[in-house]
Amino acid sequence: MTKFAFVTGSNKGIGYELVRQLAEKGYHVFLGARNEELAQQAVRSLGFSNVSFVQVDISDIQSVQHAKNNILEMSDHLDLLINNAGIAPDFNILPSELKVETLRSAFDVNFFGTFQMIQAFLPLVKKSQRGKIVNVTTDMASQTMFNNGEAGQLNLLGYNSSKTAVNSLTLAFGKELGADGPEIFGVTPGFTTTDLNGNAPGGKTTAGGAEIILNHALSKVNYHGKILDKNGVIPW
Repeated sequence: MTKFAFVTGSNKGIGYELVRQLAEKGYHVFLGARNEELAQQAVRSLGFSNVSFVQVDISDIQSVQHAKNNILEMSDHLDLLINNAGIAPDFNILPSELKVETLRSAFDVNFFGTFQMIQAFLPLVKKSQRGKIVNVTTDMASQTMFNNGEAGQLNLLGYNSSKTAVNSLTLAFGKELGADGPEIFGVTPGFTTTDLNGNAPGGKTTAGGAEIILNHALSKVNYHGKILDKNGVIPW
């Protein structure tokens, strides 16, 4: 029986690699992206018959609902929802110099967008026998690790705090869904060289970042309500 996965923000970077690796494992993958032209190029370059483009702007609730309707035309359930789409609009901007509009934009996409995706697609994930929702986060969103110097040390108030809020979202939905599921958890791939960080040198490849996320996403271990890095559960 075909398993269905939806990956947002997946026309490039880690999202693109998540789609590729899931398609290789036999999933029918919905490649979610805002820009149709770039996404169709991504679908063509992947070359899988089991990858379909679904247009979605996660910060726009009408777009989210439209994406849901498109997926419902092909499947009544989702086995895996990976909330990968996100922005980091405040690179090289000190907290004291950050414009409130920039801060809001980070929350609009990273926090409110992820919230809208979870709320809209939860009914489809619930219809899967072992449905999972995975929120892509960052180790810099862990207040404990960031304060202790155990995470990346980019003091990005917008990006980091919006991802901390995503971690809070993960915990809240985890409490609501409880042991009956579906499972929801967050994963940080760690420092990965992508467009998000201006292709900063020294990070792991997008394939390596995606592999860390999928190792947990496809694991038989239950990580419900937890935040994880490559080694396992990390502190809040």
